[in-house]
Amino acid sequence: MEETLEKAPKVLGTMLDYLGLDASVKSEERNGNVHLTVFSEEAGRIIGRKGQSLQSLQLLLNRIISKGKVKSPRLFIDVDGYRKPERGVYEEDRCSGDRERRGERKERRGDDAREDPEAREARIRQQALDTAKEVKRWGEPATLSPMSGRDRRFVHLALEDDPEIATESATPSDGDERYKSIVISLKK
Repeated sequence: MEETLEKAPKVLGTMLDYLGLDASVKSEERNGNVHLTVFSEEAGRIIGRKGQSLQSLQLLLNRIISKGKVKSPRLFIDVDGYRKPERGVYEEDRCSGDRERRGERKERRGDDAREDPEAREARIRQQALDTAKEVKRWGEPATLSPMSGRDRRFVHLALEDDPEIATESATPSDGDERYKSIVISLKK
């Protein structure tokens, strides 16, 4: 854990430097996971549209840090309070400042936006396990609703060790590649 607490902020800082972004990174351990907080004047660029850049940075950092390790703590990145559950606006709106100056605020959508990242992962993993149980019981494939790549990864990881279950991402009929469904079925 100590090694990750020291290495993760350095790696993230280097990644942000390579992207041409000026930022400082602080790390702390919470509940067996590493939480990194990024402070920057360019928070909107780090977060990206609807948090996509931040999500990608987090995924990449997790893979870099956990490479070659059997068990390593999960890493969560927050930029200037963007992921804090009590916030009522998207951080991208606060950073750009345009909408706020006009008095407009974009409310967060649904409960998922306010959900703690660890609780969200646990909920999605449990949903995957429950669905797999139903697939085994009835023998019919089940399709989960469309979700982001990060959330799909939680489903695939939750079921990867089950010898009877196969998971596959499927593009929905509207063709939106960002949000795909997952089909859970019995292995043939």
